[in-house]
Amino acid sequence: MTPPHALVISGAEPYGDPWHPFPATSQALADALRARGCGVDVDDDADTALAGLGSGPRPDLLVLNLGWYGPERLAEPATDGLVAALQSGLPTLLAHSTLTAFPDWPLWREIVGGGWTYGTTYHPDYADGVALARPEHPLTAGLDRLVIRDERYTRLWVDDASAVFLEHEEEGERHALGWTRTWGASPLVADALGHDAASYDAEGRRLLLARELDWLLGPATS
Repeated sequence: MTPPHALVISGAEPYGDPWHPFPATSQALADALRARGCGVDVDDDADTALAGLGSGPRPDLLVLNLGWYGPERLAEPATDGLVAALQSGLPTLLAHSTLTAFPDWPLWREIVGGGWTYGTTYHPDYADGVALARPEHPLTAGLDRLVIRDERYTRLWVDDASAVFLEHEEEGERHALGWTRTWGASPLVADALGHDAASYDAEGRRLLLARELDWLLGPATS
């Protein structure tokens, strides 16, 4: 059986930001994918890579690990390629600051189903912490408290059609950290964890990422 192939699109200008070490976190994602038997390509030219999804062979999994807070949007060919791929049923993982990207772009908000609202969303300082799994969600069934070391995005907006599977507690309230949804024919996982390479070493982060990949791809191949 041919192993599944993943494409990781890594943040870089113009879809990077000053706060996130995208080469390191994209490498951590690629390492996790290779450890479960996937072939992986990492590409930091988002416009070209996404435009390529509009024609030719597509990967079995798309991972978006980028971030941008300004008015720029994906180039039109990239948008067209992404939409075509999602309409065809390409499983997609949206990692960490991907949820802060393109805050004023309606199509992006529709696809992602949640994200950062400037002036409302914030995060406590990067530190050791706990993420709270929702046991009723199939992705996190049987899980409870997950030990993490990360930023914990707080007061993200989440669409009613998104199914939250992970939260954290801040100021006496629970706040979403992860959700699943479908856009087009594609299953999507949005995961707000993954600030830096060290965050991927936390036990809870590793366990959660494995569950997410199983959710998107099926059981591990190795």
